[in-house]
Amino acid sequence: MFKYLFIPAVSILMFGCESMSTHKSLADSIHAVDTPLKTIAPAKLIVPGKRIGDICINEDADSVVARLGRPDSSDAAMGASIMVWLDKTGKNTHQTSVYAHRNMGAANEKINYIKEIRETSPSFKTADYGGAGSEIKDVLKLYKLKKHPAPGNKKLWLYDNYQEGIGFEVDSTGKCLAVYIHAPNDSSATYLNVH
Repeated sequence: MFKYLFIPAVSILMFGCESMSTHKSLADSIHAVDTPLKTIAPAKLIVPGKRIGDICINEDADSVVARLGRPDSSDAAMGASIMVWLDKTGKNTHQTSVYAHRNMGAANEKINYIKEIRETSPSFKTADYGGAGSEIKDVLKLYKLKKHPAPGNKKLWLYDNYQEGIGFEVDSTGKCLAVYIHAPNDSSATYLNVH
């Protein structure tokens, strides 16, 4: 009688182990997709509507220049300015662009407020890992985005969430080339040409 109990017990253990390992590997794969493996350092974090790394919306642009140094290129007119810093480390050159605006005629007209930030480096990511280098099909799972032609470039598209203050510049293959941050619901910065 013992041998008849032994065979079903062994087969249950064998199938039970196989199903447990299958279940565990499935859980691991789901966990790997749903949860980032590492947290993003604050200096590389994109927060929709607020900041990219250490650069914040509505911050004085002079404080950014003090931290990052003189921009590689800049232009200013009629109270508006654009500044671009280039990062030439590694194989590719990445850009950090800042659009700022002065409140002309107001008491605070000397302050150049940052209205939009554009980042092309894939090392900057949102908390759920969206950023330059991401596929737009994956980013669309993270944000409700509306598609628009990118200003000044007919080969690119801008996917923007106006209410949250985040946009993604996308090429014809569906790859995100840059991330834009602006204040939530700020129509003055939503479709700026910062190229």
